[in-house]
Amino acid sequence: MQLEEIKAEIQNQNAYNKILDRIEKQIKVVEKAQANVDKEKQKLEKLLEEKRNLSNHTTAEPK
Repeated sequence: MQLEEIKAEIQNQNAYNKILDRIEKQIKVVEKAQANVDKEKQKLEKLLEEKRNLSNHTTAEPK
């Protein structure tokens, strides 16, 4: 009976390792996606700043 328990434990451990591998892959995907989100956010912030600067520049000029 002990041998069967060991075999079952090995199978459980292998299944657990596969799950951990999948989780690791998903974490990498999420991290990459978050990095892309951060880059796009920075681009948008720069564009908004440029827009504000242009708006301030055009409204500051006398008509």
